[in-house]
Amino acid sequence: MSAYLYVVTVLVKYRGASTAPTSRNIQGKISKLGKDELQYGCRTIFISASGAVVRFIVNATKLNARVKPPLLAFTLLALGLLPTFTRAADCQYVPAGKTFWIRLADPVASYSSKPGTVIRAILIQSPECDAEPVFPAGLEVQGRINAVRRVGLGFKHDTASVELIFDKLITATGTELPIASQVVEVDNAREGVRHGVIRGIRATNTPQGRITSRLIHLPTYNPYSDLGLIVYRAFFTILPEPEIYLPPGTDLRLQLRVPLFVADQPDLPRPSFQMDEYERGDVEMLLAHSSNRTMTSFGKAADVVNLLFVGSQEQVRQAFTASGWMPGDHNSTHAFFKQFAAFLTFSNYSTMPVSRQWLNGDLQDMTWQKSFNSYGKREHVRLWSESIAVQGQEAWLSSYTREHSAALSIKNHKFIHHIDRNLDEGVNMLVRDLSLAGCVESVHEMPRPELPKLMVNSTGDEMHTDGVLSIVHLKNCEMPTTLFTRDNPLIPVRPRSRAARYLRSQVLVYKSDVVRGNILYGAFDLARMGFRSLWHRGAAPEDENNLPLSPVSPDSLFPQVTIGD
Repeated sequence: MSAYLYVVTVLVKYRGASTAPTSRNIQGKISKLGKDELQYGCRTIFISASGAVVRFIVNATKLNARVKPPLLAFTLLALGLLPTFTRAADCQYVPAGKTFWIRLADPVASYSSKPGTVIRAILIQSPECDAEPVFPAGLEVQGRINAVRRVGLGFKHDTASVELIFDKLITATGTELPIASQVVEVDNAREGVRHGVIRGIRATNTPQGRITSRLIHLPTYNPYSDLGLIVYRAFFTILPEPEIYLPPGTDLRLQLRVPLFVADQPDLPRPSFQMDEYERGDVEMLLAHSSNRTMTSFGKAADVVNLLFVGSQEQVRQAFTASGWMPGDHNSTHAFFKQFAAFLTFSNYSTMPVSRQWLNGDLQDMTWQKSFNSYGKREHVRLWSESIAVQGQEAWLSSYTREHSAALSIKNHKFIHHIDRNLDEGVNMLVRDLSLAGCVESVHEMPRPELPKLMVNSTGDEMHTDGVLSIVHLKNCEMPTTLFTRDNPLIPVRPRSRAARYLRSQVLVYKSDVVRGNILYGAFDLARMGFRSLWHRGAAPEDENNLPLSPVSPDSLFPQVTIGD
């Protein structure tokens, strides 16, 4: 409101003048205000989106240049012009530090992308103001590549990096809203993000590389003391691709760097997640015959049943396929070796098997998962077909978990994945993906106050939940055809020549052996890992990154702007 009063104050200076002020005069004065006088977001909205209000004030001043400021302000309020640009009395700004999600529409590659290249994305999860979404999903977000570093042949750089800056959001009315944000996470990616810069992996810093380099060379300063190792290095070393490639469809999490003024944005209609009494009766009857927890083959309580899908088996298949999810392979010797190779080389196994669990004595009927380029990070869901129908349709009780890392467990005698402790956040992200694909008819919620808020899964990871069961009604939807994948990219993502890639591998391996394959670096690395393990013992990834949880809530899923319109 102070900004509007300032406009009125500016008009006072023109009172009695021979010429009335213009909107350019007023906007020019506003643009000169410092950050302490007028907040970034408020200054932005006046310069870019409040031209109509400024022009109204100017026209009113032309009619009566001597109008008193209080009278003018009161008149504007009475006419309802100021309230139309006010969101809510207690929600004027989205504070700095809030995060939200976007989905890339253009590819980015450290090998071929150039600084200054314009990139587009789609808003898939709105920032929240006072726990309510501000923008509908589907809006365009614009940005650019600010800086890029490629590995090339590896002579100069061992790792790649990309810095993306997203600074514009196209609102539902078509206006450009400036934002100040930075990337803080690439969903399910092996790449890390630090200070807004996406940093690629070091290709030799894999379990395979550490075993063959640091352990063998630990007692010596000579990087090549064994003929067998030389032959292995030259002909059998497999390195993961060190260049960064973010294809269209990659989900990025952004964090606001300055407050965002949103008081002028229209309120979104709040959807109702309440069930009618008939549906509630069917769901209660279904839950009365079912456990809230899944079980392992050893009878240990495992995951939480947190989803109920209502729809045919074909609708389930269409929904997950359209959302980019993949069915999990069956456990087999072949699948085990593919999983082991993915672990050793920091690569992805997009159809990796999901461990078997039981619900009410029955093995899961379907498993679906979503991953990107990391073995340790993925989302997966298990579904059980139920004999009791909900509103005459098939019902599928499901348990969703989101994995953030993988490790070799001595206690469990196998590789295990550690899960994100915030179960509800992950469930809402899954519902978001399905709804963005146009496969969700409606979403309802069933409170379960008897469910504990804090639980532990079969491998000892904490699970936090508010106990709500999300009921997702599916509908028929189209399954898109994927034209461009990592193997068929839109832009060059690595050297095309096999000889060039082989030379790069040898250069990276030799540099790693010289720098890290000795007793000095081995001792340093061991001490560093021990210190980190003690320092972050028991801490979740959210605590380590010092980031708030993703602002994911069902309220931000509807209504939506259809992507592509």
